[in-house]
Amino acid sequence: MSDCPSEGPDYRAFFLDEAGKIKKSKVLKACQTDAEAIAAAETLHDGRRLEVFDGCRLVAALPERPADAS
Repeated sequence: MSDCPSEGPDYRAFFLDEAGKIKKSKVLKACQTDAEAIAAAETLHDGRRLEVFDGCRLVAALPERPADAS
């Protein structure tokens, strides 16, 4: 039995600070699959660490990326 019950996908993107604490979150309403949620999160990725969850299940962790030097 799962500790993470769900009636369907409930994707969210969490933006993390340097200490790994949540600074902001965004519901990814239109996403129905992990791949869709990851693609949507990548469009929101602003350089901070970002994690994608479906309920309490970690789907993906996008690492911090440096700002463009251009």
